Amino acid sequence: MEAQRQQALWAIALEHYQAAGLLAQQDWHNVSVACSYYAVFTAMWVALGDPPKGYWEHGGIVDWFARGDWRLPASPIARELIRAIRGVYTDRMQAQYRAVRLTAGDSAAGLQTARQVLRLLADTWNFSFGGIVL
Repeated sequence: MEAQRQQALWAIALEHYQAAGLLAQQDWHNVSVACSYYAVFTAMWVALGDPPKGYWEHGGIVDWFARGDWRLPASPIARELIRAIRGVYTDRMQAQYRAVRLTAGDSAAGLQTARQVLRLLADTWNFSFGGIVL
């Protein structure tokens, strides 16, 4: 992936994270969790680069990310973080496709997971948060 594209996707991941926080403050937890998930999804895309098939599938991207081949040196991602990523994905699906009302706790968990993934990438590749407090 070209550096300019990588930076553009990183900015989008940070934007999703910021939106998730603002939405949680308004008690819009379903949408907050969706934004947290898309912060995570976009950050994983940044880590992995463009997908081999031309698009990333939601379940597949987590599996590729979990391997940690994108890290230097390569090392698997902690199981707890992968479980948390899958949990945010499940919450998003429940909210958007099954009309489940999510809670402040769900928003907080989504934000925490997004924060962990964003920090992992920032620490690995020295990315900037652009003044965003994580």
